[in-house]
This record gives sequence, structure tokens and C-alpha cells, in this order.
Amino acid sequence: MIDGVIPEKVNYEDLLPSALEGEEIERRAGEAAAFAFHPGDTLKDGRYRPFRKIGEGQYSTVWLARDEEENRYVAIKIGLTWEADEESNEISSLKLLRENPIPDHPALHHVVELLDDFVHAGPNGSHTCLVIQPLGRDVETALSYDCESNTPAPYPFTRRISIQTLQALDYLHQHSIMHGDLHPANIALALTHDINKDSEDEIQAKNERGIELNYRDDVHWLDDGIVVPKSDPEDANAVLIDLGASTHPADERSLDYAYPTPYRAPEVVMETGNVTCKADIWALGCVIFRIVTHYPLFAPEYWGSYDEMNIEHIHMIVERLGAVPASLRSAWEDADKYLTPDGQMKEPYPEDQRERPLVEQIVHNKPSGMGEEELKAFVEFMSSMIRFEPSERSSTHDLLQHRWVTAL
Repeated sequence: MIDGVIPEKVNYEDLLPSALEGEEIERRAGEAAAFAFHPGDTLKDGRYRPFRKIGEGQYSTVWLARDEEENRYVAIKIGLTWEADEESNEISSLKLLRENPIPDHPALHHVVELLDDFVHAGPNGSHTCLVIQPLGRDVETALSYDCESNTPAPYPFTRRISIQTLQALDYLHQHSIMHGDLHPANIALALTHDINKDSEDEIQAKNERGIELNYRDDVHWLDDGIVVPKSDPEDANAVLIDLGASTHPADERSLDYAYPTPYRAPEVVMETGNVTCKADIWALGCVIFRIVTHYPLFAPEYWGSYDEMNIEHIHMIVERLGAVPASLRSAWEDADKYLTPDGQMKEPYPEDQRERPLVEQIVHNKPSGMGEEELKAFVEFMSSMIRFEPSERSSTHDLLQHRWVTAL
């Protein structure tokens, strides 16, 4: 689903942020603790009044709150207590973006904006708090819902969201910021409804009826209860979020990256120690393939040990792209154990179990609505990102000039 009311048959607990029900359960990780909330609590000397939890991750919870000073709703990302000792990568990167805007850049509003930050002293310790704009569901959730419902999002929507994600990443790279954790769950859809027109009671009532923040009235209901925009989604907007693993300068080697397995570049999988913003480009290619085709480009099975999963991932990459180049082979500590001198796998999978080469995989998963000329352009576009050698991957600047982005 892209916009609109979620059908009643959907399991809301799988799709929606949880509603506020009494005291927030404390979540501890060693000495770290999550924000412990009690109804009526306020933050920053009464300025912010949280009233609904709208997200939860490994290191933080996210709350919808009323900004009493600006008379608006905001989202507050509240970190675990052990994260509050020093300024985080995320705050540092967001401040850099805020203090150095590029007014004419198309992605100015496609990257999450830091509205405020502060430290909250709670009963469990101090929490770093980031105040950002409220956003809708993330793209991974939308794609997963589409997959379960067998109703893919329309190609005009997926292409638009993909291009906006590229623009957002270019905005970061122009500020010499490496995102470090690029994947569809870190791309949110901007709200298409002005939430500030609603009262808190209306927001809570919609949540109880299973209506997400990003609700709309102008939607088209299909027979199976799935909601899609009535026309090409000209008002659909992606926002790149979660800069918690970001690094700057982006061209320096990073140790803070946190890419999920399907989006990890070869140098990340092989732990070569030479991970720069070019790993963002590989991840971007995997993200765009996932968004446009609704399928992952690489999906190693989560069985056995971590090392076994990595080897399976490398198998997939070699089957998609061919032999590992000498420069990358020499940087991988376990290369002699798994690779032949010419960069092939020593123990290749049986023919009927191998992955398709990259171009064949793209063609095989061509989405409905993509014409033949556009498919050729998309193959070129994808092939310029999914390359073994980091130095051979296109920059975001060059990708923005590609004909799949500009001419079709």
C-alpha cells in the first residue's frame, strides 16, 4: 500500500507503530535503557509533550509529540541512555546539513531535517533526543505489504521514489557525508496529509481504527482491499532517514557502517577495511532494484554461522558479476581458502542452483509498465552501480545525469 486507509483484514501490529498504552516498557541492553515514559511527561522544560510511540529500533524509540512552542507535531527520536555521552554521528551529520544548505538542490526536502536536539535526563539516565518532522511509513514496509497482497506498487511510483533516493544520497555526498546504512527501511514516505490540522484525539482515534499517519481520502480501492493512488503519484515523496551510521568526510575509510546483509558491497562482506562512500553506491543499486522490481538483488540465507552467510553472499555476487578482481582478492583475508587464483569460487554451486548474471536478473524482473527502451536504460543504470571495484562505480552526480533518470 502507498497511501490511504489500511484495510481491516491487515494485521496492524505488523504494519503500524504501537499506540500508547500506559507506561512505556523499559528495554535494557547491558547498562543501557530506553526512554521510560509516563502519560503527561514533557521534555526540554515542557516544550515537547510526547503522546504516541510511532517507532522502535535497536538503539532508540520514536515518539509523536506536540511542540508547544511552535504549535505543531514533531517526531522525537530518543536514544538509549548509553548513547548520550557524546554527540552522535547522526547529530553531527544532521547539523552539518542544517548549517550548510544547498537551496537549489532537488533533494533539499528529501533528507530528514534536524529541527532540534537536546539531552533528556530521565530516571534511567540521560538520553540523546533528535527532533525531526513526522513521516509516514517506510518503503520496506510498503514493499512488504505489496508483496503479501500480490499487488505491486505501480512503476511510476517506484521510479519516482528511486530517483528521489538517489537525489537524497547525492545531497549527502555533496556534503561529504557517507550514509552507511542505506536500505528501504531507512527511506520514509513524507506525509501527504497535514497532520497539524488534526487534534491529538483524532490522531489517536485513527490509530485505534488502524489508520496510519499517512492517510488519504483520494485513493482507489481495488477489489481485494488494496489501496493505490488514483493517478501517477506526483505527490509521493521519499525522505532519507537514520544517519546513525553516517561518516564524514565520506571519502575516508569508515568503521561505522551498518548496512543490512542484502545491501552490503563486496568490500563490506569481505571486511577489507577499505569501505568508503562507494559502498553507498552499491547499496543504492540494491535499494533501487528492490524498489523497482519488488525483489532483492542479493538475498543470502540466514542459516549456519555468520561466516557461512558471508560466503554464500560472495557466491551470489560472483555468479552475478563474474570473477573477483585481483585488487579485491588480495585485500580479502580468506581469499585463498575460497577463491581460485583467477577470482572464481573454488566450490561453485551446481548449475541449477546458481544466480542469474546481473543483466539477466534485471531483465527477468522487469516491472509491468517499463518499456523496452527504458529497460535498456535501467540495465545500464544498474550496471554502473553494481560493480566489484569501488572506483568503477558511478558517483551520485553521474547517476543523476543518466538517461534513466533524465530522459524517460
